[in-house]
Amino acid sequence: MGKKVSNKPNFFRIDANGECGRGLPNITHDASDTPVEGAGRPKGYTAFTDPSGVFTAGVWACDAGTLQIVNLAIDEACYLIEGSVRITDHHGNSDIYRAGEAFLLPRGFSGTWHMPEPIKKYNAMFKR
Repeated sequence: MGKKVSNKPNFFRIDANGECGRGLPNITHDASDTPVEGAGRPKGYTAFTDPSGVFTAGVWACDAGTLQIVNLAIDEACYLIEGSVRITDHHGNSDIYRAGEAFLLPRGFSGTWHMPEPIKKYNAMFKR
C-alpha cells in the first residue's frame, strides 16, 4: 500500500510580492517603531504564524526614511530583498546592510533604522 498524501502541503511559500502575488497591503508601524523622517508608508504581510502565535514569518517594505526603535519587543531575523538599511544602536555602533544580506535584531534593541531608499525584506520574528 502507498502512503496517503495530504491535500494540504505542510510547508509555506513566502511571496515577496504579497499573498498570491497580489501586492503588499498597507500596514501601520509596530509600537516600538517611530518614524523620525519619511518612512510613512509601510507595507507587509504575515505569511505564517505558528499555532501558539509566538513565531511569524513574512515580508515588510517601506519608503525611504528613518525609524527610531525603542526596546524592540521581539527577536527579528531579516533578509533584505531590495534596498539598503543603516542600523545604529543606542551606543552609536552602526552597520549597513544591502539587498542579499541578512542580519538579526535581538529583543530589547534600541536605536535607529535608516533607509536611504525604499526597502523590502523577508522577516522571521520570535515573541518571547
